[in-house]
Amino acid sequence: MAKVSSFNPEVTVIIPMYNAEKYIGECLQSLMDQTFKNFDVIVVNDCSTDNSLAKVQKFLPKFEGRLKIKTLPKNSGTSALPKNTGIQMARGKYVTFLDSDDYIHPTAIEELIKVAEETDAEVIHCSHYFTFRDGETEIKTETFQKTCHVNKPTFETLDIGKRVKKFTERGFLWWGQCKLYRRDFLIKNKIVFPPIDVWEDMVFSFQCVILAKNYVRVPNVFYYYRVRKDSLSHIPQRPLRIIEMLMQIINYLDDFISRVEFFQKNPQYRFMILDWHVQERMNIICTAFFENSK
Repeated sequence: MAKVSSFNPEVTVIIPMYNAEKYIGECLQSLMDQTFKNFDVIVVNDCSTDNSLAKVQKFLPKFEGRLKIKTLPKNSGTSALPKNTGIQMARGKYVTFLDSDDYIHPTAIEELIKVAEETDAEVIHCSHYFTFRDGETEIKTETFQKTCHVNKPTFETLDIGKRVKKFTERGFLWWGQCKLYRRDFLIKNKIVFPPIDVWEDMVFSFQCVILAKNYVRVPNVFYYYRVRKDSLSHIPQRPLRIIEMLMQIINYLDDFISRVEFFQKNPQYRFMILDWHVQERMNIICTAFFENSK
């Protein structure tokens, strides 16, 4: 194995980590088991207070220079900063994201890189994933994408208006995971995760959907998502806090939209995406108010 100073990885796997000592070993082992080996890993430690860091350090010899650990100076409270840090540190032609409590199938990277090289894609998009509840063995295949499923690699339309409409119809999986990205595409277009508590993946994914020329959908299922009651996305939020987050996301979306020529020439699509986001979140806000009133 080449030393880290001369090793030029094809793919960089970015793992944001906070207090994942129970899971990070399984996560990293799934990378050790990959059939494709020309990749490196960046674990961005968001100031974990448990033994997560020690668990990762035990894997350093096994990866023979292909594993880096970056500890942030203070806890960010969100996965956005760790993921953005990973993008800036990455050296691979492509990057992908893996949560520290999840894992991937042994052929995952091999499958994705094959399609990426064949299509010159900037984004490879998978709509389905495996899911299981923490502590249980039953594994299901799921998606929250409602339309636009494919059975072979398929280029997304170049019509941005149609892409926006598909996005509002849940035609895209909003996660940052389950995808492979060209790193130079992200850097050139300054695509980052906004520093918000939840839904940052949706803003990131929307930017990719709008700006990628070669956006390729594939039927591959490779990501194992662990459902945890104590994860950030499953912690109940106060109604007013949800409204605050709603406004934050609207601001990030509108700032991005204002810089894209297509939306300047077609303001109806600007209204479409912002109105959709408000309507999408109103159900969550109403549910939260109802639960708090009990």
